[in-house]
Amino acid sequence: MPSSARFRILSATIVLAAAGLAAATPASAQSISVVVNGQPILTSEVQSRLALLKLQSGGKGGSVAAAQDELIDEKLKLTEAKRYGMTADPAQVNAAFSSIAQRTKLTPEQFSQAIAQRGVSAQTLKDRIAAEMAWAQLVRRKYAAQVSARDPVATGATQPSNKAVQYTLRVVVFVLPKGATDAQANQRRAEAVAARGRFPGCDGAVQFASALRDVAVKEPVIRSSSTLGKQLSDSLDKVKVGALSEPQRSDDGFEMIAVCERKNINDDTAFRAPDDDAAMRKLEDKSKAYLAQLKSRAIVERR
Repeated sequence: MPSSARFRILSATIVLAAAGLAAATPASAQSISVVVNGQPILTSEVQSRLALLKLQSGGKGGSVAAAQDELIDEKLKLTEAKRYGMTADPAQVNAAFSSIAQRTKLTPEQFSQAIAQRGVSAQTLKDRIAAEMAWAQLVRRKYAAQVSARDPVATGATQPSNKAVQYTLRVVVFVLPKGATDAQANQRRAEAVAARGRFPGCDGAVQFASALRDVAVKEPVIRSSSTLGKQLSDSLDKVKVGALSEPQRSDDGFEMIAVCERKNINDDTAFRAPDDDAAMRKLEDKSKAYLAQLKSRAIVERR
């Protein structure tokens, strides 16, 4: 279901529920309810999401398991979208939240207070909006060209070409304490340079870092040359796949970028949006299959 439709349904159910606000739900202890691929979901988050589900259903539906399931899906969606450099714009999230409030004839502040009396924090609703926005960006980015109803070959249309390079990257950080002296910085850079030549590739990056002093490896991310900019893209093109870039000073210390994969893509078709109901249904099917794939690979621990 498109995000706008979800927002309309949510606002409608809140309007119906607003007439009989109950007393505030007591705060839950900050214990961990679920761990998704090492990321915790707190009991308080589950309780707030459960309250939101009950509010949507007029108090007739919702369960702890359903709330956990929704939050698990959101964790997976946000993590995957972040890998591709896609996050929801906070301004757009706030605008969507305000739009829901306006449809209930309340200001955002009044709306926040009203749902809080039903045990729903404004943040849990904003989290849901943000997850849907980021996920929608990702699904369109990956699948819109495949499900577009327009066939450039059949119509004879000439499609613009916007070739780009897609990189899978990992950042290796040689941590430098705040306030380090020039001598300490120079020593740390020398250590990074020496280790650069021994880098075993992305698959062995974590083990590589664990054998060194104060070295961290960030999670892989996927970026295109159009988002990285020409200067950085040109620099990465000089790095062999499986190797590290030269160390650069950052707020955390000295960073080197590992190029795990590099391939050519066509950015313009990747971002083309479907334009009819049939294409939207196909895109929704792709979205469901994509999420199911992520869930099948996820490590989930319910406590």
